[in-house]
Amino acid sequence: MIALGVGLPVAGAVVLLLVQAALEQRRGLADTTVEENAYILQARVTSCLRSMSCSGGLTTSNAVYDAVTSKFLGYQTINGFYANPTNGSFTREQISFNPSSGQAIYTPDMSASANQIVWMTSGQTVALHQLYFNTDDGPDPYSLAPNNTLVRVCFEMDDNGYSQQGTTNNLADIKRSFSVQMRSD
Repeated sequence: MIALGVGLPVAGAVVLLLVQAALEQRRGLADTTVEENAYILQARVTSCLRSMSCSGGLTTSNAVYDAVTSKFLGYQTINGFYANPTNGSFTREQISFNPSSGQAIYTPDMSASANQIVWMTSGQTVALHQLYFNTDDGPDPYSLAPNNTLVRVCFEMDDNGYSQQGTTNNLADIKRSFSVQMRSD
C-alpha cells in the first residue's frame, strides 16, 4: 500500500512529462514545417519573378484589402509579358493566389493555362492565408525614371492549428515581406 501511494504520484509525473515532451515535439515539427514551406515559397516566387522579363509589360489584378482597416495591401495576381522572338507576339505568364484553397499557382504560359503549376496548397500542417504583390512606382536611383520592375511580395502562413498553440500565441505564424527586381530586357 505504501509503495502504491508513493509510486502513483511518481508515475503520474512521468506521464505528465511524456505528454509535455510530445506537445513540444509537435510544436517543433509545426514550426519547422511552416518555416520550410515559407522558404520554398519565397524561393519559387523570387526565382520566377527574377526570370520574368517585364519589358513587354507587367500587370496586377485582384486587389486585396485589410479586413479590419480596409487599407489596400496589394494584388493577388501578377502577370509578366515576354516577346516571342519568332513571331513578335507576347506571351503572358502569371503567379496567382487562390484564397479559397490557399493555393499559390504559377502559369508559365496563359495561352495554355492547363499547364498550371501549384506551388503550394493549404493542408493539415500548413496554411497559406495571404499572398499579394505590389509594384514599386518610385524612381530608379540611377536613372530617376519610374521603376516598375521592382516587385514587393508579402505572404502569411501558419501551421493550420496543427501545433495546438492557439491563434494568439502561435509561434508557427509567419508574415514575410521581400522585394524582387525583375529583368527589364
